[in-house]
Amino acid sequence: MLEKRYFTVEVDRESGPPSAFTLPGVLELLSAGESVNFVSLRPHQQHAWHAFLVQCAALVLFQDADHRPIELLEESDWAEGLLRLGGVASSNCWSLVVDDLSQPAFLQNPVPEGSLAAYKGTVQQPDELDIVVTTRNHDVKQERLGAPSAEHWVYSLLALQTMQGFFGAGNYGIARMNGGFSSRPGLGAAPGISFGPRFKRDVAVLLAHRPSLTSEDAGHGYPDKGGLALCWLHPWGGKDSISPSVLDPFFIEVCRRVRLLWTGKWLVARTASSKKAFLDAKSLNGDTGDIWTPIQVDVKATKALTVSSNGFDYRLVSDLLLSGDFRSREALRITDHDGEAPVLIAQVLVRGQGTTDGYRERYLPLSKKAAFSLGTSAGRERLGEVAQRRIERARDTQLKVLKPAILILLQGGPEDINFRDDRADPWIQSFDREIDRAFFQSLWETLDMDDDYAIDQSWDNTVLGYAAATFEDSAQAVTIPQSTKERAYARAQMAFWASARKRLSLAHRFDNKQESAKQEVSL
Repeated sequence: MLEKRYFTVEVDRESGPPSAFTLPGVLELLSAGESVNFVSLRPHQQHAWHAFLVQCAALVLFQDADHRPIELLEESDWAEGLLRLGGVASSNCWSLVVDDLSQPAFLQNPVPEGSLAAYKGTVQQPDELDIVVTTRNHDVKQERLGAPSAEHWVYSLLALQTMQGFFGAGNYGIARMNGGFSSRPGLGAAPGISFGPRFKRDVAVLLAHRPSLTSEDAGHGYPDKGGLALCWLHPWGGKDSISPSVLDPFFIEVCRRVRLLWTGKWLVARTASSKKAFLDAKSLNGDTGDIWTPIQVDVKATKALTVSSNGFDYRLVSDLLLSGDFRSREALRITDHDGEAPVLIAQVLVRGQGTTDGYRERYLPLSKKAAFSLGTSAGRERLGEVAQRRIERARDTQLKVLKPAILILLQGGPEDINFRDDRADPWIQSFDREIDRAFFQSLWETLDMDDDYAIDQSWDNTVLGYAAATFEDSAQAVTIPQSTKERAYARAQMAFWASARKRLSLAHRFDNKQESAKQEVSL
């Protein structure tokens, strides 16, 4: 990996086909701030790869006796630095296949027993080794690579060892998540979405954050020097765990017993279970100091963010950025180096009990004023107050304006609505998606407004517009007997506008027909 050109990269500065790079070559390329694309990297593997590259670079730079700026390191310098990280095992630990089982291979621990007899699992495709699990095999297809390369094995092995959770007895997950059925999110600000500028920014953030990770107040117990950085250097027979206190703050972890073998024609992986997790970190609840993982502040304990199947919707992102419920890690904080128009990047593969609920990502552009406000406590507090009012307004509209009206329509205009009827859910979800698309751009626009009344009126108008359009869409789509449809529509329409007048009182988009809605229908 240090000498072999495994990685296929498109570089914006070149007009030709993708080129192959070594790992040190990739680090040199990114350190120059190049805008690159890793051709074989799949979306759900992006954060694992980004975090790995940043951690490797930060480890090399921290140990660089000359303290050279990142831009001055060439490919040979990166190769020497990575070799130093491997210590006495440096000749093996960056190789995908090492026949001597007493030696580490890349992300593969030495086998103390000297035999693969316990490695009873055989994996012939890298995406079968990957973290994606779905019973219907539809979210991301498994075993879809007809002729996998070493590069595919690197990405899948990295995703497994640094992103995987619990998957049945003997298959433990990583320390950087809150429990075995959680996930490791990746959240951060960046000058843009390209790998290069984001890489350089996060390397600087990670290095600046190191003193706080090793301080006594941090509570992690990491040593400043001498800690285990590459966890796959440690022999592991699956019977014992090691304490996080022996790790370097920038440690790159492993969670599964795996060894890759060369069959003469292709690579295969042999896997074994373990009696214990590699790291004894259950009590940390995922709070390991990872710069990309927000920490939820709870009255009982702090714990790493767990993202639900809703992904990074406007409610969660608003909480992460603006509420006091989370202690956001360093990568998410806006800095002067993020430029005038930074972007917030959020990525996660949502996991469940033996399943995945899909890969979720969000790219949220920030205006110059938004970036400045998010960088100050007063600005976050002000935006947080507005955001909370708007979230509550949207929720009230969903549940007390839109849903009752659609249910009246679906149920034929009854006197009493059956609120257990879930047929309105698709339209409620459609409305919520519209709110999600508009929420933050509209929120940033309030930074140019001084009047709270005008701020709230603007949002009431926006919410009413989406709600009214969604209601009319439902009226066009529902299939109910013609004999009751006209009556049901009339009752539903009156209910909608009467409730809208009550819940969205500042809106000024009521026409004459809405003015005549019967007030007694208000719900």
